[in-house]
Amino acid sequence: MTAYQEAREALVSILAKDCKIDVTTISDENRLQDDLGLDSITLLSLALEAENFLGCPLEEDPENPPLTVRALVELVAIRLEEQRDVA
Repeated sequence: MTAYQEAREALVSILAKDCKIDVTTISDENRLQDDLGLDSITLLSLALEAENFLGCPLEEDPENPPLTVRALVELVAIRLEEQRDVA
């Protein structure tokens, strides 16, 4: 399984379980706020759960946060690859 696939699987699970999003409606093109309806509290919860999954901070750019499912998956995949490189 690639880092991207692992990250996507984890994030879809988090979106379904913690954010109460129907998995059948989640696509990589979905915008987290506009399409999935996540508010600031839910976005924070999503980020914290993603960090728990990773075991490290996301370190997203506060001036340019991920706005879509794909952007968030790519960020998590990068962090996963960084962890594997260190190990």
